[in-house]
Amino acid sequence: MFGFSVNILERPGGNDLVRIGSFLARFSLSLEGGPDVSVIVEDATGNLAGTGSLQGNVIRMMAVEPDWQEAGLSGTIVSRLVEWGRARGMTHFFVFTKPDSSEKFLGFGFRELARYEPFAALLEMGQPGINHFTEYLKSCQVPLKEGQTAGCVVVNCNPFTVGHQYLIAQASSRCSRLYAIVVEADLSSFPFSDRLELVRRGTSHLPNVSVVRSGEYAVSPATFPSYFLKDTSLEKIASIQARLDVTLFANLFVPALDISTRFVGTEPCCPVTGSYNEAMKEILPPRGVALEVIPRMTLESGDVVSASTVRAMLREDNWDVVRGMVPDCTWDYLHSEKGRAVIEKIKKSKGRH
Repeated sequence: MFGFSVNILERPGGNDLVRIGSFLARFSLSLEGGPDVSVIVEDATGNLAGTGSLQGNVIRMMAVEPDWQEAGLSGTIVSRLVEWGRARGMTHFFVFTKPDSSEKFLGFGFRELARYEPFAALLEMGQPGINHFTEYLKSCQVPLKEGQTAGCVVVNCNPFTVGHQYLIAQASSRCSRLYAIVVEADLSSFPFSDRLELVRRGTSHLPNVSVVRSGEYAVSPATFPSYFLKDTSLEKIASIQARLDVTLFANLFVPALDISTRFVGTEPCCPVTGSYNEAMKEILPPRGVALEVIPRMTLESGDVVSASTVRAMLREDNWDVVRGMVPDCTWDYLHSEKGRAVIEKIKKSKGRH
């Protein structure tokens, strides 16, 4: 590109991140998490003219100097990030951007999945994409008879607790078919495959419950990245991302599974999850989906059952508290070889996940 230099920074840190963050701040954008790779474009004087980053398979934190909007810098940044990803085996990409930038990404081959005006839009490119996942959801759908209703819960289960079991049981008693959608993003202490299996085992006594994976389309690094950061300084950003995630849920899961009610537990502990519940109250009812809040399960001691408490108690080897908060399937798992490996990882980690 004449007059510009394009630099690819793998796992940028230090001054590079400070520079990128300062540039993004001019466009009311924030540097969130740690990019796997960032592209920076400098003009002839060495000033930043544009930047974009890739985290996992999500293109984010992208901005271009207004004076250079017509110079094709956005296309250059996107193409370099996609090339970098494809060289490492990626075939499917998301873009998290502002709605007024959505149209230019359509020109790059992306398709829009959801938007929350005027703050955020989510687009994707490549395969397997949303059409493939929709077919998966339809294969999970249990046909309803006249007068029957379907509901759902979306759960992470890190790990599966008696609180999750209680929520799913209560929800399943209030609809004909309940879909327990398990967050697939593997960014939690407990691996997705294990979390999915624990939910299946822990709900096997409930005949009207179907356990479904979320794919990359619910509470994922693409739809709701702040969920995995749990940073109170990002609460405003998390609120916007939550609304985008809920909008995509209404666009995708609701019609594919014929969902008429979404069930959630009360959230006294986590502001980010509490913000997500508020987003559902705002978005779902106008889309024809009722939101039913089920009070969080408490123990005889008065303690609220929480997966984060379970992880904290595992870190401290407080097995008495853990025993009271997990069902038999999780208890057995924690004493298995897989479970012991996860516990060791939790003890070495200072994070919430």
